Formats: sequence, C-alpha cells, structure tokens
Amino acid sequence: MNTPLTPLEYYNLIRGRIEHEDNLVVQRLTWLVGSQSFLFTAYAIASNGLMSQPAQQVSAHFGEQLELLFQLIPVVAMLTCVLIYISILAAVITTAKLRRGYRSRFGPEEDALPPIMTTAPTRLFGLVAPLFLPLMFTGIWFILWMHGQH
Repeated sequence: MNTPLTPLEYYNLIRGRIEHEDNLVVQRLTWLVGSQSFLFTAYAIASNGLMSQPAQQVSAHFGEQLELLFQLIPVVAMLTCVLIYISILAAVITTAKLRRGYRSRFGPEEDALPPIMTTAPTRLFGLVAPLFLPLMFTGIWFILWMHGQH
C-alpha cells in the first residue's frame, strides 16, 4: 500500500538528492583539478624534453614520440575538460529539476521547513567555479595546442 509522503519526508528525500548531486559536483571538480595538474606536468616535461636535447642526441623515434606526446596532451586535456564539464552540467540540471519539483509540490517554502536551497544569487556564486573552471582550462589547452602546432 502506497502512503503519500509527509512534507518532512519529501523535504528530506529531495534534500538528500540535492546533497548527492552537490557531492558529485565536488568530486568532478576534484577530478578536473587533479587531471589538469597531472597533464600540465606531463606537458611541461614533454616541452622541456623537446627543447633541451640537441637534435643529434635524440633518436628519430624518440623525437617523434616526444613530438606526438607534445601534440596529444592538450587534446586529451581538452577532452577531459569537456567530459567533466558535461557531467557537472548534468548535476546542475538535476539539482534545478529537484528544486522545481519541490516548489511545484509545496510552493516556494513549506512553513515549518527551512528553504530547500540557498537563494538564487548565492547558488549562482557557488556555481562560478564548477561552470567556469572547465571552460578556462579548455581555453588554456586550446591556446597551448595551437601554439604547439608546426
């Protein structure tokens, strides 16, 4: 037998889902920053390897591999940024749908319960890093990739 949820039960259910989506955003930002630091380090090492070795000391195969790595790292980094950005957008969209669903059931606020989320300006400030860091990193990698083309 299905019994309808009380306002408190529904509030806790939606709050739990919103917290889960928020945790996913944090995890994805951690992946982004971790992956970018790793890829920037690899790019710097590849760049240093290309510039520090005199041409006669580098075997043809090693030089080609180093050049390929130098070209591929920005591509991998940009794809990583795009994929993580898409997953962050999915969490943001899901959170917005949960918030709208809650409001449609109870209006802007249920009298006895705290707001389901912070105010819109505060939410927007909180989304600055998740929404713009992937774009910033993508732009930087694109510039590096374009300047690395011969």
